[in-house]
Amino acid sequence: MDFGISILSVVPVRALPDDRSEQVTQILFGELVYILEKREKWLFVQLAADNYQGWVSAGQIKQFDKNYFEFLQNQELWVTIDLVQVLYNVTRNFSMLVTAGSSFYQCRDNRFNLVGDEWEYYGNIRQVKTFDIGLVTDAAMLFLHVPYIWGGRSVMGIDCSGLTQLVFKMSGKSIHRDASQQATQGEMVNLIHEALVGDLLFFDNGEGVIIHTGILLPENNIIHAHQKVRIDKVDHHGIFNTDQSRYSHKLRLIKRITDYIG
Repeated sequence: MDFGISILSVVPVRALPDDRSEQVTQILFGELVYILEKREKWLFVQLAADNYQGWVSAGQIKQFDKNYFEFLQNQELWVTIDLVQVLYNVTRNFSMLVTAGSSFYQCRDNRFNLVGDEWEYYGNIRQVKTFDIGLVTDAAMLFLHVPYIWGGRSVMGIDCSGLTQLVFKMSGKSIHRDASQQATQGEMVNLIHEALVGDLLFFDNGEGVIIHTGILLPENNIIHAHQKVRIDKVDHHGIFNTDQSRYSHKLRLIKRITDYIG
């Protein structure tokens, strides 16, 4: 098995090895992958952080061996906490923009080495040591008004579970990718009046399938990605869309993410 990393800002992961195929998720700068299959100009990868699988263009992943993969996994992990900021490749003398939640390794004074190059980040980073639920709200608010895009995980477009996954990554906790997967994690909260700020709320369709998620804010508000990242009211019925003056999503369950999420 080979291994790899994204050294681009955002790499689309597709359902099929075809540029016209739907995007199922995205790989941000510094995120690691297992390479499970190679087919012409395509790689079938599994993201190391959440085991999500899909096809990426081979030219968009930097490949290396198991030794370097394990070396990176054992390094201190840092994440970017600016919505978007400049990353400078000192070795090759070029700059690029990277989005919130990008991953760096073994940073010192905002500098790090990766795949043979030295890099410098011009924004704010946080070392991932422990989960801090107090950071969730501020991280979520960074994405307010970002447009909804299926499979998105960046400032240019994000989906509902991409938002929750990225916000928790920035706060120090790795969770699954899809809403239905995230709903299997954490501790159950039985009633909405027992829920705390930062809890994850999940919503289902008419068939009982969980299709949506969001993060509880103070004063019975929820931040979620629906057409755009927005704030609406929420109660035991579900999300009340303030623009449409109707309930848009039916509440199914509430989960609390802790240091141990099961």
